[in-house]
Amino acid sequence: MISIALLVVMLAAAGASLPIAIAGVAYWCAVLLLWSRLAKRNRLQSLLLLIVGVIALVWSWQRGAQIDAWELLAGNSGLISMLVAVSFLALISRPEEEAREKLPTGHRAVRSTLLAVHLFGAVINLSSIFILGDRISRQLRLQKSQILVLVRGFSAAAFWSPFFAAMAVAMSYAPDASLSRLWLAGMPLAALALLLTYWQVNRDALNPVSEFTGYPMHFGGLWLPLLLAAGIFTVRAVQPSMSILDLITLLAPLLAASVLLLRREPMVRMLVDHASKRLPQMGNELTLFMAASVLGYGLERLASTLVDLFPLQQFGALEASCSYGVIIALAIVGVHPIISIALIGSLLTPLQPDHTLLALVFLSSWALGSAVGPLSGMNLAMQGRYGVDSFQIMRWNLGYIAAMSIFVVLGIWAIAPVPG
Repeated sequence: MISIALLVVMLAAAGASLPIAIAGVAYWCAVLLLWSRLAKRNRLQSLLLLIVGVIALVWSWQRGAQIDAWELLAGNSGLISMLVAVSFLALISRPEEEAREKLPTGHRAVRSTLLAVHLFGAVINLSSIFILGDRISRQLRLQKSQILVLVRGFSAAAFWSPFFAAMAVAMSYAPDASLSRLWLAGMPLAALALLLTYWQVNRDALNPVSEFTGYPMHFGGLWLPLLLAAGIFTVRAVQPSMSILDLITLLAPLLAASVLLLRREPMVRMLVDHASKRLPQMGNELTLFMAASVLGYGLERLASTLVDLFPLQQFGALEASCSYGVIIALAIVGVHPIISIALIGSLLTPLQPDHTLLALVFLSSWALGSAVGPLSGMNLAMQGRYGVDSFQIMRWNLGYIAAMSIFVVLGIWAIAPVPG
């Protein structure tokens, strides 16, 4: 069922007229088949997400919201398919050879891992975390400092990367935003996020930096994300309308199959073995994402019925700072930034706000909200893949979010247009 869903999404990304809801149905079938194998905690968390999501859906329907069954079924199929597609890269990463290589440690390892996940994440998005994380976790279980470096280093790319979903969402609500003005604030904020993370990891007395094991910054460790990034740039040059998410979903399995052919390895047998043995192990990630999609859609539909309660009549630096704070607060209690951005974006449009200021609020909210949100796609994926509690990740990041929020507010006031 997981393979069928992935194939549907790949065909749709390639241009076939297939509704993504078909993939959603297949993923839900896989959830039912894998339910008994899931960890008890994940079952309880998924049930809670589903119950709250259904309550929100019923409430929004009673308030007159339109419920699109196809959109509900599709859910997070695109994001899940990307995670499934990236898992095929394990077939060509030569774990038996890499396992013998000594991973870098200490200050240099922190720097190289931060830069690698940030720069590759800016291009190949969430897959960068798993390429690096899987490489490190082959030799040892990921520790707190490694989780923080991967999560923060990746999410900070949302401050500036034009390939991030955050930028696409921000530009959809602020199409006239100036990219150069955004970068003047976004790039320094990303640099501050990396420096703050590096400083905190170095000062963590419970997890000495001398014991930090990171990602090797040499061609043997980087050729895979480099090749995937090159493929994305090439296809985007020909088909600029294709999203990064679709490109990764389409290219990752094709890249794995191509390398296997070039190596003259039994490609078909290896792909079948991966589909039958590795993909069912993704049940925890799959179930959490599907349940979270019901919650997200329910909250989005409910929010659409509450437009009349919005209090703002203008949008300056103060209102922008308050909007940022609201999105972060909602992220902490489990509302994905994209839901809050969709709500606030639709409410602010009639006020004719400065689009660059609005876009900075959305990018900053995404960059920090996804790091602290226990139900963000990134943190749910970290929980499903590496067994670290997403609520624990939230608690680890609260101090980081508080410090970075000061810099974000300063950035908002710096680029806000002067009245008159």
